[in-house]
Amino acid sequence: MKRAALVAGVLVFALLLPTLFMGVLLALSGDQPAPSEQALEEIPPELIGLYQAAAGTCEGLDWTVLAAIHKVESGFGTGHATSSAGAQGPMQFLPSTFSAYGVDGDGDGRKDIDNVTDAVFSAANLLCANGAGEPARLPSAIWNYNHSDAYVNEVLALSGSYGVLAAPGGVAHAAAADLLRNPRVILTSRARGDLEAGIVDQRLVSLLAWIAGRHTISVTVFKTGHSKYTRSGRVSYHFYGRAADIFFVDGLRVSSTSNAARRLVMEIASVSGSFRPDELGHPFGAIGFPGAFTDADHAGHIHVAFS
Repeated sequence: MKRAALVAGVLVFALLLPTLFMGVLLALSGDQPAPSEQALEEIPPELIGLYQAAAGTCEGLDWTVLAAIHKVESGFGTGHATSSAGAQGPMQFLPSTFSAYGVDGDGDGRKDIDNVTDAVFSAANLLCANGAGEPARLPSAIWNYNHSDAYVNEVLALSGSYGVLAAPGGVAHAAAADLLRNPRVILTSRARGDLEAGIVDQRLVSLLAWIAGRHTISVTVFKTGHSKYTRSGRVSYHFYGRAADIFFVDGLRVSSTSNAARRLVMEIASVSGSFRPDELGHPFGAIGFPGAFTDADHAGHIHVAFS
């Protein structure tokens, strides 16, 4: 019923607002997440089309970020609301900020801080002006929306839970040579040697190629240089060339305080299908992903592996 309601809601929205419908098409033609089960349960279906349309005005911005901000700011409210700090409307803009970044999202000739369409399009405009279309700058853009590290972490986590990322078809055909010549994949000599020798699993190559379309990553090890056994005594997936360790994301060392790395972990956790890894080690605590874990050995890198 939720899926049927979503389709119906988007169609009605498209008929009422042709301009927004074009935005939806633009958003869906890119690497945009599909709504997750949580999104379908929590978000009013007509709003998903709105978020997608607004995100389509900022290349690289996922609609789920707008949905998460709308949830945190007003619980998906669509009308008047004023905070104790003077922020107004469904996306909680200060009037001065809306004056600078507000846009006429619904094409009625007015920019209305209390109009949900204008507010969501204006939020996309503000985020984009602060670099939200670039994964490495997204946390900073969200911080500029609300100057709180806790707010940034909440929005990123919620955004990750609202989307399911399916790797594009072209990634299925990624080869080791694609990673070797990709300037956004930085490799140690041992990792490069494993790729050149053809011992890295095809699924892992494809996943890393997809990640490199969104982030610059540094891969330190596939098989060579990693111990054969894990601490539990079983043979590591690294031994079979089916695991990779990522130590830098977008130029920053992976750590529990790295927002770029946190964003990547949430993106990997949202991947579906044959590119979904069976292990995801990281420093960010519990997330809803089978095979994900945090421990002392993974406090400084992201581990992805296939069984």
